[in-house]
Amino acid sequence: MSLFSLSRELLLIILEELDPVSLLHFCKSSRYIHIIVVNYSTLLYRYELALSGMTDGISSFCSPRARLDPLLRHRKGWLTLDWTSEDRLCIPTPTIVGVSGRFLYHASESSYHGIFQWSLHIYELRSYRTPPVAKLQYCKFNLPFEIRKVAIDAVQNLLVLAELHFPSQDGPITASLHFLDMWTCQQHPQAQNLRFQFQTDWWGTLPPGHRISIERVQIYGIMVGLSVRLGVEEGEGTTELVLVNWHTGIDQRQRVILLVTSSRSTFLSESCLMVLSHPDEDEDDDSGESAASTWERGPDGLYLHERGKRSPQITIHHIVDDRRLCSAQVISYDLPESWKAISFLQICPNTSLKPNVTPPAGTFFYSDPSQRATVILVEFPSHSIPARCSKKVALVMKESLFQPPSLGDRSLPWEEWQDHCTVIHLPDDSHAFEVVGRKLVFFQSVGEENFVADSRSRLHVLDLNDHAAECLRSIAPLSSTWSWNEKWATASKIFKAGAAEFIRTSTTQVQSITWVGATEDAVILYNERDGQTVIRVLTFGTPQHAPNVP
Repeated sequence: MSLFSLSRELLLIILEELDPVSLLHFCKSSRYIHIIVVNYSTLLYRYELALSGMTDGISSFCSPRARLDPLLRHRKGWLTLDWTSEDRLCIPTPTIVGVSGRFLYHASESSYHGIFQWSLHIYELRSYRTPPVAKLQYCKFNLPFEIRKVAIDAVQNLLVLAELHFPSQDGPITASLHFLDMWTCQQHPQAQNLRFQFQTDWWGTLPPGHRISIERVQIYGIMVGLSVRLGVEEGEGTTELVLVNWHTGIDQRQRVILLVTSSRSTFLSESCLMVLSHPDEDEDDDSGESAASTWERGPDGLYLHERGKRSPQITIHHIVDDRRLCSAQVISYDLPESWKAISFLQICPNTSLKPNVTPPAGTFFYSDPSQRATVILVEFPSHSIPARCSKKVALVMKESLFQPPSLGDRSLPWEEWQDHCTVIHLPDDSHAFEVVGRKLVFFQSVGEENFVADSRSRLHVLDLNDHAAECLRSIAPLSSTWSWNEKWATASKIFKAGAAEFIRTSTTQVQSITWVGATEDAVILYNERDGQTVIRVLTFGTPQHAPNVP
């Protein structure tokens, strides 16, 4: 008996049991099933979720029918860079500024009645993937210490602030994490201790040319990851990573020490750490030439000024139950042998939700965590660009490719895993790369730097979703070129990279951009000039009852 001989009612019962991805594949294999699905809003919503690379949120506020239109408008907004709302903030250039989760923050030192303190401002950003709210939240807190890093987890109402303490006498340099309620800036009710203090291996006053900094603070459930780096004048240095349970404030010596070749690291899960590095041999090669290299660390990665002796590699470390890094449980992924000479290496941060992380209450839909992209940015010296490569390339793969290693040390040459990667050639003058889900956001400077009247930048969004080209064609099926907004000179184009297709949508802004941020809902543009920072938040999605902006 053929499946298609069943009544429509029975077919609907079967289709209702399918998850979104299986439903999408069924529709692609049968025009008859596709016709049934597009005529039932509940099924169509799940079909469009899979097509968009999204997953359904935990929402009881509205039906799948009501969520369908926000999903389609959200997808179209990103594909065409047609934002629904634009919020602007102009502030004196702060010491730190950025986005964590769905919140924008900035902090700087200020004087109050002759007493110097630090002021932290937190702004809730708009989202059209949740029910409308009466007013966006805004908080300002005054703190007695210098804020080095900020991390926010709104689901847990958790605000983590990092500081460094330099002793006046000969003593250890310490890093501290403060576990606070994000709405009161008081000790979080689930934290047994207000502060976790980490004693580094560095003591006293640092010698000239040495610099210590907090590279990153990352929240993952009950765990917080802290990375502290000591850099030296030549660019070399050491990074210490610490995992701490913020409920108990105890690290149980959960320390990971990375040597000078460490460039970037990120936690894939509570028990899995990814490290990107460019190994360099200590001994001389057969020609007698030294393998030593000169490194210079920037705020967004590691610069290498001499040719390395080995190709870069991605290393996955398994952190066992006692939270110590076990060197015997490591798997390495080698990059191409021809990529030995690099001048820049970076893991682009992905701001979408990781697997097993609960989305904010009421979220209609969000990027599918199982489809999250890992993007490695590589830049080559002008005199050593490999064949068939541009000066800058992005290596894209699914984060799920990297599994926790089993016992033993294993290394995979590039030839064994290259089929799981897409190499994308980027413009030479592209900057500020951020990833959200499977989208890569960056910008180009297209105007003359010292000519204010032509201080333009071009914003790019690469949609790396497996079905992005199909989504684009669904908007304008008869078009061979896609131009969306003449005012901003916005256009989309389908590119092929190996067997994969992806979309590049670009728009020219009549304003210089010095940095770019991205969330699930918005692109954030920063422009620093003459002691002022102008922040533009461009939000995509369905217009709803607009909340008041503080």
